[in-house]
Amino acid sequence: MNRKEIVSLLILIIVISFGAYQYFTRAFTEVKSQYLLDTVVEISATSKNKLVGRQIDSVFTYIKTLESKLNEYQADSWLAKVNSDSVNTMFTMDKDVYQLFVIADSLYTLTDGAFDPTIKPVWDLWGFNSESPTPPDSLEIQKELKKVDWGKIRFTQEKLTKPLEMQITFGAIAKGYILDKAREYMSTLGLESGYINCRSSMTFFGEGMPQLVYIQHPRKPDDYIASFKIMNQSVGTSGDYQQFYEVDGIRFHHIIDPKTGYPVKDLHSVTVLCESAAWADGLSTAMFLISPEKAIETIKLFPKANVIIYFSKDGDLVSLKSNGMKELSLNEKL
Repeated sequence: MNRKEIVSLLILIIVISFGAYQYFTRAFTEVKSQYLLDTVVEISATSKNKLVGRQIDSVFTYIKTLESKLNEYQADSWLAKVNSDSVNTMFTMDKDVYQLFVIADSLYTLTDGAFDPTIKPVWDLWGFNSESPTPPDSLEIQKELKKVDWGKIRFTQEKLTKPLEMQITFGAIAKGYILDKAREYMSTLGLESGYINCRSSMTFFGEGMPQLVYIQHPRKPDDYIASFKIMNQSVGTSGDYQQFYEVDGIRFHHIIDPKTGYPVKDLHSVTVLCESAAWADGLSTAMFLISPEKAIETIKLFPKANVIIYFSKDGDLVSLKSNGMKELSLNEKL
């Protein structure tokens, strides 16, 4: 075999090897969406399995199973049954609900009671789920505020004890918790990378290119106020534009101060980056309920978390950021 033939053979081997490498390492990516968790849930996944679409379908099924347990507005859910029980004060604890209780209890302590999941009776007064909401009477608010006090909750992995009329909402963390569990489930399917996007809550996993995330402008529905890139993290955003109505030019939004019974004033948007979607969601609401300055100090207790807060000061829209957020090549449009 002469030199020319040897070179040709080597080239042939390289071509075949490259083709084999591409074949055995090929990946399939698919994106699907469904209306779940009271929003549009979009899931993207990459896998060596060409049936990745069916794998995504199984993730949606998994999410539905958790939602049926944690949805406080679904009559047969664990949470709805506990809230509607007018006889019992002690209940058998559910393992997923227990995890929500642990996070909620930590956030309650962290914010000196500003984050209080027993706010539900007051929250319901404001009628955000009704077709024609109106602000409640101040006397009604004061009456329902007497039922709000997470400090009266007692729970273990086995049982929950609460005052008879007290109701619980996990609207600030349940969606993120479900995303965390769904992301874990996706890893058991052998999915290499992907994301779950619920608009205000997102989680990303796997190697590859950093993901570009946009923060919606709190006063311009079709625009964003900031963008940044992340990998293998979760994002939670709480905003006064997500659920609100206006009466006589005054905006009433869904993040209620448990100390006053009224929506938080002058704060517009809080976005938290964290490894856990449940904590990103919970912290974004918790940071909304305390001053921006205190929020920046509080987030330092979480070494891998970052926050950006948009609020009004002297009539202008301004922001405060944690140090880590400043290092993400943040693109702001203020």
